[in-house]
Order: sequence, then structure tokens, then C-alpha cells
Amino acid sequence: MKLSEILFEEFVPSTEENVEKAKAFIKQKWNERAKEYGREEPTDLSGACKFASMFAKLVFGGELRGNKLHQFVELDNRLIDLTAGSSDVVLMKEPYKHDKRFWNNPEHKRSMQSCEPRAKQWAEEFVRLYQNEVIKDIV
Repeated sequence: MKLSEILFEEFVPSTEENVEKAKAFIKQKWNERAKEYGREEPTDLSGACKFASMFAKLVFGGELRGNKLHQFVELDNRLIDLTAGSSDVVLMKEPYKHDKRFWNNPEHKRSMQSCEPRAKQWAEEFVRLYQNEVIKDIV
């Protein structure tokens, strides 16, 4: 899968409510991933920015942005960072500065490719849940 591919007919609207739902969903998935690896349950989404930003791009649209320490989505001149407030992000001096040179780094690209299958799986699951919830609200 190329992350530039559109997985769904329409993106989920990036309302504050939907972004909060996505944050809660990603936290649950991050906890499950920690359990898979035999790690303690994380207290926040520290270290999850690659997965979270790729997930957000697939769900809400926008463009991936970032630097060697952090990444996020830029959509309609605003940032979507599902890991905002996590202890690692809070400690960064400039978490939202985009570094074009780093972004084209082959090592970073390989790292992103390793995250793609899980980000896609999570996005598909979230969109199914979102669509079911919207249908329930209509009926």
C-alpha cells in the first residue's frame, strides 16, 4: 500500500469530536501493540507518532509532515496530531517544524513502510466503526 492511496470513498470529517474519537482509538491500539510485544501498558502515546500520523492521514486526509523527532498531519492549514499532549511531544522544542531534508531520508522512508500495514489496518477498522455509528444516528 502506498500511503498516498485513498482507502475510502470519503475521508472522515476532521471535526474536533472525530479527532478525539481517533485519539482514543489510537490509544487503545497502542496499548494492544504494547501487550503484543510483552511491554507495560503505555501511559500515553509517546513514541506512536508514525503510526498515529499515518492513521490520521488515511482517515482524515491531509499531508504528512515532520522532522527527526516527530510527525503529524497538516490538513486545511491546521495540524492534526493524535499524540499531542504525550510526554515526548511536550518535551520537544519544535515538534511541528517540518524538515524537508529529513523527510526524504531513506531510513525514515523504510521506517514508515514498516508501519504502513498496521496503520492501514487500524484506519480500516476505525472507518468501519465510524460508518456504523453514523448509520445508527441516521436510523
